[in-house]
Amino acid sequence: MDDRRPQFAWILLARAGTLAMGILASVVVARALPPEGRGTYYMAVTVATAAMTLGHLSIDQAQTAMWAREGQRPSLDANSLPLGLVIGSAAAAVAIGLGLVFQGSANVPDVSLLATACAGVPLGMSVFYGTNIMVLRSRTRVAGRAMLASAVAQCLCLVVLGLTGHLTVQMVVVAWVVSMAAPLAVLIAAGGVTLGLPDLGLAAATCAKGLRLHAGSAAAYLLLRSDVFLLNALAGPREVGIYTLAVTLADLSRVAVDVFSQVTLSLQFDGDVSGSAMVTARIVRFTMLLGVASAVTTVTAVSILIVPLYGHAYAAAATLVGWLVPGVLLLSAARPLSNFLLRQRSSRLVVFPSLIALVVNVGLNAVAIPVWGAIGCALASTVAYGTLVAFQVAYFSRVSGLGWTCLLPTSAETARFTMEVKHRFKALRIGGVP
Repeated sequence: MDDRRPQFAWILLARAGTLAMGILASVVVARALPPEGRGTYYMAVTVATAAMTLGHLSIDQAQTAMWAREGQRPSLDANSLPLGLVIGSAAAAVAIGLGLVFQGSANVPDVSLLATACAGVPLGMSVFYGTNIMVLRSRTRVAGRAMLASAVAQCLCLVVLGLTGHLTVQMVVVAWVVSMAAPLAVLIAAGGVTLGLPDLGLAAATCAKGLRLHAGSAAAYLLLRSDVFLLNALAGPREVGIYTLAVTLADLSRVAVDVFSQVTLSLQFDGDVSGSAMVTARIVRFTMLLGVASAVTTVTAVSILIVPLYGHAYAAAATLVGWLVPGVLLLSAARPLSNFLLRQRSSRLVVFPSLIALVVNVGLNAVAIPVWGAIGCALASTVAYGTLVAFQVAYFSRVSGLGWTCLLPTSAETARFTMEVKHRFKALRIGGVP
């Protein structure tokens, strides 16, 4: 396996900067808005994000699946921006229309707030497609700068609004829209998005390929976010405000794992299926070790810092993080398996596990939320994530011929990882270690 440490270090640094500003932004919002206000803002943004994710037609997966044909790569690159703007605009229009239909029911936010949030959908979708191309081209520095620009823009807007006394729910949503525009500007300026005439034939083929995979992608998103919609409908904005903060904090445990999966993505598309399977297994073993370390760190840090940073109104989020982190760990560690299955160009391998996990998630949430509220929501999500990963492991074993035990870290790998962590802690002199 190639040495990807420089790429890993760079994009991890970018994610760390993004993370720091994201935490600052969430603290500013939590201090300015009560849980009900945060819940209303988050629902508006969630609707816009849903429009992006459910409406993107899995173009990113189609790009990844078609990237093996080198002759198509320049056109795939040139098509990313036009496709993002056109498909994103259509998805935003549908979301606003649905907001009008359901206005006044299920605690749906005001349509003007939804329209503001949906202004960011075409921008965000263009960034999504363009960033995927950057990763496939191994231009992780550009992808990292775009990611950092988004966090900087949002954080600066929120800080300025807070200092001037204009930090309302509406303006927090506006800041989110600005955070969608900033990374697109960076991608264009750095040549990360090619400006030129699109290849309409390839664009149609990309959309057709994406549509075959889209049921799985849509189910995967709903698996991650259907709990928020159900919690909002069954428990109200206050529970959503606390729960979504817990989700945001629990997602911190996957930062390092996602970065490692991102910088090693191209390695999974080198060589034949057998070689790709061996590389995937090695990546998964490391992501599991990295994920466990990240999960323990996240739960410990959140339990200590939640009240000092966010206030007593959000104290319950610490318990929710503990219930969410195991599922987040499984989901992030298994991401390379999803990439491997995508390479096989069989939509069944990608779609079926996500659909089954979604059914499990919705069913458990419908039962658990009325009884246990946000805690039931967290438990249902963790069980559903585990279901998805179990199917992915089974399919990986069937396609590759490798047993599921090859995905578990060996004692030697665990020992090396533990020694490396201890060495890093000593180098940083953490906890008084000389």
